[in-house]
Amino acid sequence: MMNETIDAQTKSYVDLASQTYATLVDAYSQAQQRNLAYGKSAYEVLTRPYASTAMETTYRENFDRANQIVELTVSELQHAGTAAAKLGQTLVSQSALWQEKTMGSARGLMKTMISNLNYVKDTTDKQFEGFTKRVEEMQARTVSTN
Repeated sequence: MMNETIDAQTKSYVDLASQTYATLVDAYSQAQQRNLAYGKSAYEVLTRPYASTAMETTYRENFDRANQIVELTVSELQHAGTAAAKLGQTLVSQSALWQEKTMGSARGLMKTMISNLNYVKDTTDKQFEGFTKRVEEMQARTVSTN
């Protein structure tokens, strides 16, 4: 029975660790994909050829490009903030599960320690009773021989 409990606890820890690891890997992967997409979009805006060589058109196009870069950056920051909030919520729920598992393990550990202490106490009581009987027998023999 004890081994089954330990096996179940170990499995639950492994499952929870796997979930937490998968959550972190997914969040990192999604962040990297967003960063690559943002970099690609910014690169495409910056390296697009100019339609004209006229000074006024070039200035106007540069302002348009800057506006596009700002819009891309704002959009990326909004997505990153949303993803960070979602990751935070997920990690808080994972943390609550970890705390629950830890408390369950601590309870089990305390039960085992109390059980061990009770065993030691009972064994000590039995040994002390046996010792007391032997001492009484020795005293009775000593008294009867005198």
